[in-house]
Amino acid sequence: MSINTSPKRPVILINGIASNFESQWRRGGWVDSLEAAGRAVIGVDLPGHGASKDAVDRDAADLILDEAAKYGSVDAIGFSAGAWALLLAAGEQPTLFERIAVLGAADMVLTAGLHHEDMQKPLIEGLRSAEEPTDNPMAMMIRMMIADAGNDREAVAGHLASSHRFATVEGLSAIKAATLVIDGGADVAGPSELVSETIPNATRFTIDGADHFDIPSSKRCMEVVEEFINRADS
Repeated sequence: MSINTSPKRPVILINGIASNFESQWRRGGWVDSLEAAGRAVIGVDLPGHGASKDAVDRDAADLILDEAAKYGSVDAIGFSAGAWALLLAAGEQPTLFERIAVLGAADMVLTAGLHHEDMQKPLIEGLRSAEEPTDNPMAMMIRMMIADAGNDREAVAGHLASSHRFATVEGLSAIKAATLVIDGGADVAGPSELVSETIPNATRFTIDGADHFDIPSSKRCMEVVEEFINRADS
């Protein structure tokens, strides 16, 4: 286990859609492992999720920036939608972030506009449906994840339906933090090549055979991310 050399700098963890800090990071062992290395861990739930259930209309990046500003300098780890929110925050306020790790930030989300409301509409409708949307496997899976995490399905759907800022190529190029980009070799959304190539001080690591939702639960992912986050600053 790497030893933290910056005990005064906390680590912010940002979950993906349908999960929350408790279900994704604490239950997954990330919190205990980081704290065992001497790190102070702070959870930021996506709007409409967990402790941010009533912040449906807030921008996820603003929730991250609000927390980071309390400390002046933080490290951070985000998965999927949480990774994109972290990238946006780190591009808008680069001096607040020293080391960040983004998991499952696939290029297609950016290049194919998968985050746009019209692309999210079938999922939103599936979440809001009174009946199980058996013709929409993604909505079925997300509904199960929401229930498992103890989230409110309407609040999650409300967040997906709300308008918010999103990371851009220009914004990625403004990031100053040392960045680790983790993608899954079997992620249907594809790799994170553009993301890692655009961020000035980024390293990419691929988890072989991992689909999108396998990434944060991968033991190898946790090892690589913690070694990076706990590394002495050069």
